[in-house]
Amino acid sequence: MSGPTVAIVEEFTSAQVAALQHALPEGATVLTDALASGTIGQADYVVLRETSLDDGQLAGLSSLRGVVTIDSGGATVSPEVCASLGVWTEGVVSPGPTSVAEHAVMMILALFKRLPTGYQRLMDGVIVEGMEPFVTDQINYSYNWVGLELFEAVLGKTVGLVGVGGIGRVAAKLLVAFGCDVVYYKRNRFSPQEEAELGIRYLPFDELLAESHCVSLHNKFTPETEKMMGAREFALMPEGSFFVNTARGRLVDEDALMAALHSGHLAGAALDVFWWEPILPDSPLRDTPNLLMTPHTAGTPAGDTVALEMGSAGRVIRRRNGVPG
Repeated sequence: MSGPTVAIVEEFTSAQVAALQHALPEGATVLTDALASGTIGQADYVVLRETSLDDGQLAGLSSLRGVVTIDSGGATVSPEVCASLGVWTEGVVSPGPTSVAEHAVMMILALFKRLPTGYQRLMDGVIVEGMEPFVTDQINYSYNWVGLELFEAVLGKTVGLVGVGGIGRVAAKLLVAFGCDVVYYKRNRFSPQEEAELGIRYLPFDELLAESHCVSLHNKFTPETEKMMGAREFALMPEGSFFVNTARGRLVDEDALMAALHSGHLAGAALDVFWWEPILPDSPLRDTPNLLMTPHTAGTPAGDTVALEMGSAGRVIRRRNGVPG
């Protein structure tokens, strides 16, 4: 028995098309460049990422049963028109924003646990005086043999998110799941219902800085937001607090951040983004204490992200066809 016919109207790599094909029901046919070639009229399903279909185009697809849109591309169709035609619509969430949010939360956890210091002391062979190696069991073990002075759980800590778009929303959900008190600042405040659904509360920017045990940036870089985190802003943060940036490097005055770390006002910071990328060979960031850095790797590679999106689109169609898995 032949499978469904699925149309894609944009240019994808062979690996991305293969990811879609692999996830579809057995026997499915994928039509590439279907809009330009005129084969879209044969489609049972259409997958859209960048290109939208207008009402007239939808009405002309007599065999269409469903439309899958991938949220990272911004393609749209009218749900009302689709419903009137008996066509279902479903969106696929891109893994890209989730990956960045995961990375930010990973950095937050690493800072509270003093992971960089603990790892370095372990690798340097530090052992607290008087401790001798022995074989451990359920009852007997060596606790904190490198002598970390402080490491904390995030449970109950206040984490401030600056900017809560697609990435910030995911970060908020993850942090709420860890039991954090999540506060946020953005230009257009959420409605009380949205705040309740996300489990977060709003604070003006300066108040967020003053109340947060850790501040994490998730907003866009614009000329207005350049160096929005500078000496004044770091001084507003509580002594011993943390700072994370997985958004854009130019949001931060790096000299001010280094000064806050060298003085001990901040207990630690983590950066995935920088003013110069790669960072310069002689960058003083390399010698800054309690600074965790990753080489702009928070987001999944673009090609891999699209392949994952296409696989997710194929699984939607598979499920809608009543095929398990």
